Amino acid sequence: MDSPVSRTPAHPLRVMVIAGVAVALLLAGALITMLWNDRNSRLEAAQRQTMALASGSSRLLRAQLVTWERALRGSASDCREFYRQVPDQAPALFEASLRGVLERNQDLASVTLVDDHGAPLSAGVGDPTLQSWVVAENRLLSGGLYLGALEQTPDQHWVLRAALQVQPGQWLLTRVRLGAFQDVVSGLDLGRDGTASIGNRYGQLLAHSRDPEQLVGKKLARPMKVLQPSPEVIKQGTVISPYDGQRRIAAVSVPTDYPLSLYASLSYQEVMAGWYLLLYASIGIILLYLAGFAYLLYRVGRSTRHQQQLSEEVQAGNAELALAHEVGKVGTWSIHGARPIVYWSALTQQMLSLAGRSTSLEGFLSRVHEEDRAWLNDMLLRALAGKGALNAMFRLRSGDGSLRWLSARGELVDDAGDSKRLAGAVVDISERVNTEARAQEAQRQFRLVFDRNPAPFWIFDLVTLRFLEVNQAAIDQYGYSREEFLAMSILDIRPAVEWDEIRQSAGRALSGDLLGLQISTHLRKDGSAFLVQGHFAKLEFDGRNACLVLAEDVSQRLRYENELAYRASHHAGTGLLTVRALSERLDAGSRGYTIAHVQLRGLQMITDTLGRDAGEEALRAVSVRLGGLASRYGLLAHQPAEDFVLAIEGERDPQLALDALMAAVAEPIRGRDTYHQLEARIGVASCPLDGELAEQVLGRAAQAAHAARESGVALLHFNAGMAAHYTERLQLAGRIHIAIDRGEFLLHFQPIMDAAEGSPVALEALLRWPQLDGSFIPPADFIQLCEDTGLIIALGRWVIHAAARAQQQLSAAGWQHLPIAVNVSAVQLFNSDLVGEFSRAMQDHGLARGALQMELTESVLMRNPTQALQTLGHLHANGVGVALDDFGTGFSSMSYLQHLPLDSLKIDRGFVTDVESNPRNAAICRALLSLGHSMGLSVIAEGVETEGQRRWLAAHGCDQVQGYLLGRPMPLEQVLAMLDESRSA
Repeated sequence: MDSPVSRTPAHPLRVMVIAGVAVALLLAGALITMLWNDRNSRLEAAQRQTMALASGSSRLLRAQLVTWERALRGSASDCREFYRQVPDQAPALFEASLRGVLERNQDLASVTLVDDHGAPLSAGVGDPTLQSWVVAENRLLSGGLYLGALEQTPDQHWVLRAALQVQPGQWLLTRVRLGAFQDVVSGLDLGRDGTASIGNRYGQLLAHSRDPEQLVGKKLARPMKVLQPSPEVIKQGTVISPYDGQRRIAAVSVPTDYPLSLYASLSYQEVMAGWYLLLYASIGIILLYLAGFAYLLYRVGRSTRHQQQLSEEVQAGNAELALAHEVGKVGTWSIHGARPIVYWSALTQQMLSLAGRSTSLEGFLSRVHEEDRAWLNDMLLRALAGKGALNAMFRLRSGDGSLRWLSARGELVDDAGDSKRLAGAVVDISERVNTEARAQEAQRQFRLVFDRNPAPFWIFDLVTLRFLEVNQAAIDQYGYSREEFLAMSILDIRPAVEWDEIRQSAGRALSGDLLGLQISTHLRKDGSAFLVQGHFAKLEFDGRNACLVLAEDVSQRLRYENELAYRASHHAGTGLLTVRALSERLDAGSRGYTIAHVQLRGLQMITDTLGRDAGEEALRAVSVRLGGLASRYGLLAHQPAEDFVLAIEGERDPQLALDALMAAVAEPIRGRDTYHQLEARIGVASCPLDGELAEQVLGRAAQAAHAARESGVALLHFNAGMAAHYTERLQLAGRIHIAIDRGEFLLHFQPIMDAAEGSPVALEALLRWPQLDGSFIPPADFIQLCEDTGLIIALGRWVIHAAARAQQQLSAAGWQHLPIAVNVSAVQLFNSDLVGEFSRAMQDHGLARGALQMELTESVLMRNPTQALQTLGHLHANGVGVALDDFGTGFSSMSYLQHLPLDSLKIDRGFVTDVESNPRNAAICRALLSLGHSMGLSVIAEGVETEGQRRWLAAHGCDQVQGYLLGRPMPLEQVLAMLDESRSA
């Protein structure tokens, strides 16, 4: 009866709450709808107003611009007439006309007649950037007036540049004061905090309504940007100004017919001021309603709470008792009767998932684990006989089949009448027993892992620093017994100089600052030291604050890492720094130093000709010699294969160091049985004069060394012209790469004639690079660059295949017996599959053996004679003839040349000049002819330009001749025509 009475008063309170909340929601919804509609109306009206302001101001600005254009058009027309009618007096008359224009148009600061490059043709200041802004995007009203960027005058005022073309080669350059633009935005009705501004397509402000002195001439602040032209005014909505942080409602006019934009905005706060009053009033209404409703609920609730208090107190006792039993998992039981019956409570039944509330003693014991059954039965019988209380912990099979650990306590108590019963409580302790078992197993596993881990482990007390436990690996590593360890502290295995640091680290660990990975020195029992990286974990051990340590021996690893670091920063053959390591050291040190980049040509030649051992011996000799300079002046690095870099540091005199360096590289290098004279070129750059970073200075010193080699001087200091030169080389290399891809190169062919009969015997293919204007870039301007950059491989591949196509055309025209000779560079010979390229070209175009020939110089062969001999042998075997070009100008060994598979020798044009009248040249040519014929080779003379030269060569047994006398290089079509004429003749 009590329960329904206590719940009845709560019903009308719930109804009241629901109704009150519903009314509050309806009221809030109506107010929010009203506020939302009013806000949108205000914002839309403000947006329309800003669009109207931007549109009107744009029309006003357009009219102003048209006025200036008409004034300048009149001046341009006068100027043309002056120059057409009275050209001598035109400048003076035009000056007078301009003064009138400036007087009539106060907005124009100046007007100057300039040429296409902005150079002044009349009084005034020109503009060398004219051509960069007289473009279509800056044209006004699709007419002839162009608007440029702002310019600051010497008196710190800003003007706008504008230009109008008078006639070809002449422009009117005017500078417009910004006051006219300021008048446009200053007269707008923008409210107290509204703004308006005018900007150009370069993102510069020409006028601003609020703060022109601070903002005019400045770039638009982020995230503002220049918008694309649009025939309509562009709505911006609500934006936050980057200048003052205020929110505004904005619009932008970006006309399509002139390159200016007008921005207009109204203050968001001003527009929304009335709306905020409505908002505050609505909030007040809601708060008043909620306050009244809350007071009503308080009065009603107070009366209902008093009625419920009594019933809650009655139920609390039962709930607390049930909760105690449930949380503690404590059930009750009893045993009584002549034939003992076991009874248990409902909580016991639920806790053990039993089917009923009672069973016989035998039935109960059948659920007890067989190991516990006998002794529990004896204990129960003793308790039932009054021989003591029951206190047992046993295992019981529950109703769901699981095995539970139970703790039961009970005593014999009086029952109704004279009978007695055994009653007590039972607790399910399965979780506690399982937890203890897991803890014991974890302790066993930890002990197993700790003792048998191959890495040294120990635990020490963070307060006393004494060892608490060690494993066998630590005993083996350090040489102490377990008993000795446990009598020591960690200070006993560390050097004395580190004891203070160890105590401080232990103190920090006690306060919660965990120890990180550390590498330190440890001592064995025999006194030997080794490096250990410690891994730490704070723990509680036997009630003490302790630390678990894994001691990893990293001595060998650190030695290996140091060795790797040394190898990464030093050249293996010389022991010198690498250039990268030198750069890092210089950047880490002082900024004042000088770099000398030394190119030593000849070291690689020693290796190629005398073998690797001789080359390495020469390299070490140079390293030792230059290393002595480094010990006096700074640092030395080696850049394989033939370059050294000397860094002259600090207060040392760079000139003295360079003089010593010049003397050192000029002295020959002594080998085992020979002396080697190396060719040295030195480039010099300094920091900070030639760069802030070491990489820049090193690069510029290398550029200077390259320039010294090109100029043929021993030493050269870096200058800006070198950077420009190598920039041009890089740009030209890019053009060459594109030209190869586009097929811009051509082949011209020069005939090689029989010296006696004058009949054609071969053609030499010569590379040409035509330009759009009909001119040709000389091969000397790009061939060496192609070799330096490796582009010669791709270009040479194209030349070989183009020559093969030309020979195919010759064969089709009946000249299949005329081979085509192709010039080959050292890069192609040693760094590409030259044999494969010739073979593929001949196979692709169906050429016979001997249809293609190859020409190369003595100096190319001697770079790597062994590889050259092998490659030439393969080419000769595949039917490619080989000619030795510029014979007599190199330094090759005659005994070596006689073993090369050559077909012909070409006498350099320098020896052919004046051969018929110059006894020295005649003697050289006779010797070369005799040498070539003695080797069984055909001899070709180059540079034959006179009939006298041809007759002398024919008379002395020269086989073939080539030169301007017999034919200049020409396209294949002209060659075919010339051959047809010779055939018909």
